[in-house]
Amino acid sequence: MFHFIASTGRTATTFLAAFLDTLDGVTACHEGYPGSDKTAEPILPLINLENALCYRKPSAAREVVETKRSPLQIEKALAVYGSHTLVDVAYYNPVIARALLQQHPEGRMVAIIRDCAGFVRSATCLEGEDPLPVGWPAPEKALTEREKFIAMGRIKPARGTVEHDAWGHWSAICRNIWLWRETNRILLETVHAFPDRATVLDFRQLGNDRSAFLGALLDALSLSRPDNLDALASACMDKQNSKPSGYQIPAPPEWTGEERDMLARAQQQINEMYEHVPTH
Repeated sequence: MFHFIASTGRTATTFLAAFLDTLDGVTACHEGYPGSDKTAEPILPLINLENALCYRKPSAAREVVETKRSPLQIEKALAVYGSHTLVDVAYYNPVIARALLQQHPEGRMVAIIRDCAGFVRSATCLEGEDPLPVGWPAPEKALTEREKFIAMGRIKPARGTVEHDAWGHWSAICRNIWLWRETNRILLETVHAFPDRATVLDFRQLGNDRSAFLGALLDALSLSRPDNLDALASACMDKQNSKPSGYQIPAPPEWTGEERDMLARAQQQINEMYEHVPTH
């Protein structure tokens, strides 16, 4: 059995992969790596760089899934680990979500949605090396080789769109608002297309009631709740990523008028698709 978790990133996905990997009969990977161990050999072929291509071309998404997430590959991975279920947790899953659900007709998806402002503040880096480069950096920031490599797969507006024409003068905040909106739009369209196999979870619940969130996650993936759920979760808390330097941008009241307007439009668009989208 194959399931997956998809989000914008910065939604505790490293922790969730580590937690799921502790369950009996379950092997979980974070962006292809077992648990959240990037020093180990990948369980599944890496597809980070194909992310942007799959966003632009649905046919590419189908091809990537057929070649790198096929039922045969999942079966082989499960045999190696002696598990009955494999769960892949990755920021690039939104752009291949439809293809994954089509390729794995019994599989399930969980989409985790975080509030836009929270994601943007967490994902925006203005200076220094970003250890968690999920979002677009400040346009003028010098990038490390690792940041350049990851940026090659990050989605951006397609040529010929209004957003593409505006991209050059957008701030990092605007770019990451767009990234949040577009990623969640894709996720929610997939949820609407596969209502029986896709579930949306509110990221805030993880902080408000960890046990309830993890229970809802396990239910959505048709996985049994272990009696020692809280103990397993606590043992994985060191896998939560946090930015050592904290947020580099202020809260929305201190953003420019263009940034605040864009935030409001993005939240409205996603809220029209999913009435419970979290906001600040």
